Amino acid sequence: TSIMELMNAHYYFREKCYEAAIKECSSNVGDPMIALLKSFCLVLVDRVNEALEAVRPFISHPKSSVAALLMSIYAHNHCQVVDREALRDLDSSLRNAKQNAETTDLFYEGFYHYLARNHGKAQSILDESLTKDPSSSKTLALLGWLQVDAKKQRAALRQFTSALQLDKNNMDALMGEIYSLGPVEALGKVNALVVKQPKAVVPLIEKMKLQLANRQWDNAADTALRTLGLQADNISAQEVRALKFLVFGKYDEVLPILRKLLSDMTKQEPKAYWKTMRVVSAFSRCCGNNSSVLSELENFVKRAMKTGAHSLDVLLEAGHYYFLTGRWLDAENAYKEAAKMDDASLAFCGLTQVGLAQSGLSNEVREQIEFLIDLDEKKENPELLMLRGLLNPAESIELLDKAVSILQSRSTQYKFGIDYLIHLDPELLIKIAHSYPENKMGEKRKLRTLNLVVETCPGLVEANIELAKVQLSVGDFSEATSTLNNILDNIDGSNPHAHLLFANLHIQKNDFEQAAATLEHGLSNNLQIREYPAYHMLSGLVAKHRGNDTLCINSLKQAVIVSKGPNKLTKNELGTLYAELSAAHMRNKELAQAAKDLEEARELLKGTEQEFTVTIATAQLCAMEGSVHKALALLSDIPKNSPNYVKAQIQKADIYLTYLKDGHGFATSYKKLVEHDPSPEHLLLLGDAYMAIQEPELAVRSYEKAMQSNSGNTKLNCKLARVLVKCHQYHKAIKCYKNSGEEGSVELAELLLKLGQPDKAEQVLTEYPSTKKALTLAKVHEKSGDVKKALRVLKDALEETGRSDLEWSAKICQQMAIYSSQLRDHNTAIEHYKRALTYHPGDTSVQIALAKLYMEVNDWNGCELLCKSLMAKDPHNEPALLMVADLALRRVDLASAMNHFTSLLDRRPNYWVALARLVEVSRRSASLQRSLPYLEAAKSIEPNNPGLHYCYGLYHWYNGEMQAAVQSFNGARGDAEWGSQAVHNMVEVCMGQSAANKLLAELKPQNQDEESGLLLLTSFVRVATHDRSEVERAIIDFTTLANNDTHRVGATLGLGMGYMEQGQAARAKAMLKRMAKHPWSLEEADYLERCWLLLGELYIQAGSQQQASDLLHRVITHNQSSAKAYELLGMIAEKEQSYIKAGQHYLQAWNLSGDSNPSLGYKLAYNQLKSKRYSESVATCQRVLSVYPDYPKIKKDILDKALPRLRS
Repeated sequence: TSIMELMNAHYYFREKCYEAAIKECSSNVGDPMIALLKSFCLVLVDRVNEALEAVRPFISHPKSSVAALLMSIYAHNHCQVVDREALRDLDSSLRNAKQNAETTDLFYEGFYHYLARNHGKAQSILDESLTKDPSSSKTLALLGWLQVDAKKQRAALRQFTSALQLDKNNMDALMGEIYSLGPVEALGKVNALVVKQPKAVVPLIEKMKLQLANRQWDNAADTALRTLGLQADNISAQEVRALKFLVFGKYDEVLPILRKLLSDMTKQEPKAYWKTMRVVSAFSRCCGNNSSVLSELENFVKRAMKTGAHSLDVLLEAGHYYFLTGRWLDAENAYKEAAKMDDASLAFCGLTQVGLAQSGLSNEVREQIEFLIDLDEKKENPELLMLRGLLNPAESIELLDKAVSILQSRSTQYKFGIDYLIHLDPELLIKIAHSYPENKMGEKRKLRTLNLVVETCPGLVEANIELAKVQLSVGDFSEATSTLNNILDNIDGSNPHAHLLFANLHIQKNDFEQAAATLEHGLSNNLQIREYPAYHMLSGLVAKHRGNDTLCINSLKQAVIVSKGPNKLTKNELGTLYAELSAAHMRNKELAQAAKDLEEARELLKGTEQEFTVTIATAQLCAMEGSVHKALALLSDIPKNSPNYVKAQIQKADIYLTYLKDGHGFATSYKKLVEHDPSPEHLLLLGDAYMAIQEPELAVRSYEKAMQSNSGNTKLNCKLARVLVKCHQYHKAIKCYKNSGEEGSVELAELLLKLGQPDKAEQVLTEYPSTKKALTLAKVHEKSGDVKKALRVLKDALEETGRSDLEWSAKICQQMAIYSSQLRDHNTAIEHYKRALTYHPGDTSVQIALAKLYMEVNDWNGCELLCKSLMAKDPHNEPALLMVADLALRRVDLASAMNHFTSLLDRRPNYWVALARLVEVSRRSASLQRSLPYLEAAKSIEPNNPGLHYCYGLYHWYNGEMQAAVQSFNGARGDAEWGSQAVHNMVEVCMGQSAANKLLAELKPQNQDEESGLLLLTSFVRVATHDRSEVERAIIDFTTLANNDTHRVGATLGLGMGYMEQGQAARAKAMLKRMAKHPWSLEEADYLERCWLLLGELYIQAGSQQQASDLLHRVITHNQSSAKAYELLGMIAEKEQSYIKAGQHYLQAWNLSGDSNPSLGYKLAYNQLKSKRYSESVATCQRVLSVYPDYPKIKKDILDKALPRLRS
């Protein structure tokens, strides 16, 4: 219809798609508006004769003659050769026509002036026309478009609304209304239009642009595809599709679309160089200098230059394009051509940029910048403001801020889309970000600028990398993690810079194992990562953390070699590299090599700020060589205005403390920092120094001073609170934590939990709902005994966090696994650990925990595979090596277990967990003495360590030296790691004595499982009293515990012992039978073996010798030092009158008991007598009597009988 034709033609006219507008006007030449629009577009594409023909019929039309004559004059004036005579005739006709003009003619005249962009004249004519015909919807609509051009959106909206009230079918007014509304509301209107006109392309194009304005990228791309379904060569739709791929960094997807776009542009709008160059402007500024995209854009530049070489904008954009591609000569030529035109300031600015790129900030470039400053009266050229910052470093932040502000202001005049991106200029913003100075203020501005770029173009790798660097620099690890994840997950999974920054992030967080895993992952994704010196430097830092200085040195040396290649290190990074390399040599006592490295660094960094970094490292070398005062002198020479001054003072403090043991000098160094600059940061350092020399009160004063100028600093409140906790000033600490708001709420809750106030802890956490508090809130519920509720809290937190914070999600999963294990839901616990590893792959702590759980549920293969995987990455991974040794023990491969544990202890003699296990293996393999050399070796290193006392306690206990065992366990009694188990063992040793009850009172269970364990131990103590009421109470508690998976074996043993105390042997036997075929595990080993021994004894009493023998041999399989098992086997053999065999069993039992049991000695001597081994029988009797002279029974019954037979 003509209504739609007018709307479409007008839309394309405004979009400067003149050929498309002409095409829309072709079918309805009888409408003066369409004829005028068509004629105007024909002039703009140099088809003047056709333009004159289009309006010729309307010159004689009384309602449109004025507009037609004006259009004819406009067309004649655009001829290559102007026909002056024809113009005179037209002017004469125009004067006559104006004298007879009708109201409608005023409208068309106004429309002409609108097309010719004579907006003032158009406004006055249309106002007059509206006065004569107030009900003209067309006039109101046209007045609305004039307001749009004047950037008066509200006034425009009023006009369009009025026009639609008069004629709801006025499509041009409806399009104007959509254009004038905000993007969200406009989208609703255009959707309605698309429903009404489903086959119309223009409404779809506008819908697509509005979706883009709302940053609904996926929706805009879908609408673009729908548009292309109706019109396969639609330019706008192709632009949006290409732009989406470009903005998200999918450059390979962009290239074929650009090729087709240029082809279709050339066919549809062959003379529209402005459209072609608009693509170059937007795409070159958003492609991150991608060579493939820039190469494809060259064809657009060439096309634009063919028809638009006379245009200043085209020449400037061509110069900018050539500048981006490093073609300096072509850029210069384009800018020089542009400089010949009226407004030359931008061209000169471009030429200066080229000169700067070629020769740096030379005198000539400085002069050019100063000339430009004089030329630029408005001072609103962002590029020039950036150049001015180079000349005036002191004012650079202010100048660069103004440049960013101007770019933002310009871009916000447009809805988000191509024009917005052109005027925002992400490429220039990145340059501005690079130009900010390397200080705190500069980093804040850089962060803001790069965030603006990344929010606009999330696929710009360079911007994301730089943003992550700044986020790391300011210590914002959470945001840096998010930025790096965006790069690796959505842009370029093999990007070496992102992997290296991720590794650096983990190192800054002291998570070196994760850093190592990240470097390995980066290498597997991109082998070229080894060509970056940072890869080798970070690998060196990981090796340093692992204590492997040889590997550290090799890696850092490789970094030095690689840094001489194409991938250079910054001066700062070079300073750090050489400082670390020399430090590694120092740790290796290779002082001469360290000196050589520092000399090389001094030459490389001469005249730079990093020269002072070398000085600081040199001072450390001097201190190690014994020249302490020379070291202090070197550090004192570093000026106060140097960024390294703080490091120098800290190094001085360290030298005072480490080499001179001078606490006063140590503190004085930090005092000097505060005197130089009493900033909160330096006061904090002084406070930390006081903490280091055990002066918490002075530390509190420093922290409080820091608070005076920074009272709102939540982190500082937290820090002060921590120190107050160390000073036991809990009331003040709680106040500080409360002042820290949400920042300290978790620590406050943890403190309240320690102070036994779980209700208040829960209240604190409820006030600040956050997933970050979930772990502490779960602890509160755990403390209250509700582990299931703790699990629910973590589950909700995990659902909320998801993959937004992978590290935190991994921690939540890990804690959920621990709680699931406490509830004996091992399969769920395993799933939680596995999920944690999907969030944080390579986390060794999670892998170790999972391996332990596999071991606990007897999935030995799963445990072994995981341990082998860990050891393949790190052959010295102690927890994994320990578990491999434990596996051998659980498989009753005692020889292998012994080898594994001794290997661990050969490497680290004071590895207490391994030493305790070695004592256990030595006992179970009946070779307890083999552990003694390892105990002595550990004692020589740390003679007073609680872990050593615990291991000696085990040794003495297993050796039957009960008093020595108690004394040794007592040495570990108060230790956080070993104390609880040491007290437990002391109770076992003192069973039946009054001391056992006193020791029980010391055990403070931390969770439900530990409470059940304490109840089990208490019940054994009660049985050992042999008091009837105590035994009955114990049986009740054992019965309750027998339903608990964790303590079932121990409780069954207790019930058996309790029933035996009550004389209910049959009942005890029935209870113990439940354990007859129970699988052996290390955790339950002692209780289970005692069950088997007691049951075996009952079987012997009942005459079931074979069943008893089977059980006793099973005990010996797992514990070759079980004297009781051998004794009972001796009893079985004796009953069967197999005296030789009985004697062998009794002899084994006698040796294992340390020849200290007279009753066992009697049995041995008797069976030796019965088997006619008289000399051995006599020797056994004499041994018993030497230890127990008041044991005459053995003399009368055996010795007196054996001696005569020996003589005979």
